[in-house]
Amino acid sequence: MLKISFKAQLMIAAIIVIGGFVFSLYFENDIFYNFTWAFVGVLFFINPVYPESKVHLEEVKAQKAMRIAAVVVFFAGITNGFGV
Repeated sequence: MLKISFKAQLMIAAIIVIGGFVFSLYFENDIFYNFTWAFVGVLFFINPVYPESKVHLEEVKAQKAMRIAAVVVFFAGITNGFGV
């Protein structure tokens, strides 16, 4: 399985969020922006990468922390109205 680096996944997430923001502005509907944040949460939950130079934890603990953060981002995207 191909493992994407933290930097590459962060760039992909930024492009997805910007795309969702543009769609929300174009269609005047905030649901696109919220779903993109939820999708980014799922992306980091499936592939829990972390910056190895900044994180000095065991791999299992760092992946668990990233998965918890991904769930928080997912629920924030589903429940909050970012564009409101």
